[in-house]
Amino acid sequence: MKILSVLWGFEDEAIDPCNGTKSRRLSTELRSYCFKHMKIFASKLMERNFFDERSVPHIPDRLRNTFLSVPFFETQGCVFFDFLLKPESRGEFNFHRYGNRTRCEASVNGFHVKDFCDKKELAISVGFVFLHEFIKKWRASSDENIFIYFGVAAKEEEFGPDATFSFHKKRKNEAWMDVEEIEGVDGAIMAIEI
Repeated sequence: MKILSVLWGFEDEAIDPCNGTKSRRLSTELRSYCFKHMKIFASKLMERNFFDERSVPHIPDRLRNTFLSVPFFETQGCVFFDFLLKPESRGEFNFHRYGNRTRCEASVNGFHVKDFCDKKELAISVGFVFLHEFIKKWRASSDENIFIYFGVAAKEEEFGPDATFSFHKKRKNEAWMDVEEIEGVDGAIMAIEI
């Protein structure tokens, strides 16, 4: 519940039963939906960074218009952000370069949030808001299951502050990352299966 409370609208203030700190609760209806339809896997570093206090900014127009306001591009059983797909790739796709469709989608659909932010220092906060909006957009347009990968680089890190985002369809016997092993990853990353 703690992770999801950062991603969705809040109902009211409450005391977190896990650590006794004041937090906000999800509405009962939303909490029920999230727990039935999502699995979240997080590295240790992501768990530590996840609950930092941060502002809840609006998504910059450039980010919204590039990724959320346009339809997905679908070809050969894959789905891509239209903006990130090269024009020459819109016909036949060479999946051998990536190994399989899943790795292709995850690679092509990956981007850095700060590249679309006017205020680079807000990249992580904007990233969390984008994550929320992306999940709503995906569910409004598809009932297929996907994996979303979301990582953060704190401002103290070489390329921080930043958030990274990628996604791919869930496929049998194909993976971009072993989500069961994500807890041991060095960086702050999480995978969300919806």
